[in-house]
Amino acid sequence: MNKKRESNRIKTKMDRQSILILSIFGAIIIAALFRSFSFNFSQIPVDISEEEQIPNELVCMVNDAFMGIEQIPVEADGKTYYGCCQMCVSKIKENTDNVRYATDPYSGEKVNKADAFIVFKPGQKAAVFYFASEGNYNAYLDKQ
Repeated sequence: MNKKRESNRIKTKMDRQSILILSIFGAIIIAALFRSFSFNFSQIPVDISEEEQIPNELVCMVNDAFMGIEQIPVEADGKTYYGCCQMCVSKIKENTDNVRYATDPYSGEKVNKADAFIVFKPGQKAAVFYFASEGNYNAYLDKQ
């Protein structure tokens, strides 16, 4: 009888340890899934209308293209630029004028892409224009 009671006590102790270990493991799995899902939800493509200003972080400033999801931020000369891949990040860091600057289609002036008012090129849903200001963009539309 004592052996049976001792066996039950050991079995109960092992069951409690198993439950504790499985609970911890389950909590780790749930935390990992939550982290994964929260990252994926932040990567859901954003839909922007043709007339709307495009947030800088959704544009690859090397390819001059709307990407629909947040791009890689690159700090350079006190400004933040965005690239879609490590090659683009390297190009932004190299400080080439054709990467960090564009020409305002209305005024013809040189515009820093980090400061620009960014919109879709008319009739396109990927290529972008960089304007010096919203006013220049509106004047450009009036001229069309």
